[in-house]
Amino acid sequence: MAKKKMAQPDGAVPQKPTLAQTIGATLAGVLAVKLANSALTTLWRLATREDPPQVDADVPLLKKALWIGLVGAAAGAARQAARDLMKPPTAGVA
Repeated sequence: MAKKKMAQPDGAVPQKPTLAQTIGATLAGVLAVKLANSALTTLWRLATREDPPQVDADVPLLKKALWIGLVGAAAGAARQAARDLMKPPTAGVA
């Protein structure tokens, strides 16, 4: 049974990424997460005038939860943006 190529929403036929694109997307994602984490840490220090909360630090639970949520959202968005720049869209759900 032959695979049917599904068109993207814009009508383009998806391409399979090359090995170089896959490796490049991985490295770009790691670098993007590092940069996003550094930028977020700097912004946190500028906004709150204190270091980000550590896991074992005695700080309010809401502050820890906010920090973990911000780091997770920033890391995920940065990694996905870097991947989207390096690799072409593929068929189906990611």
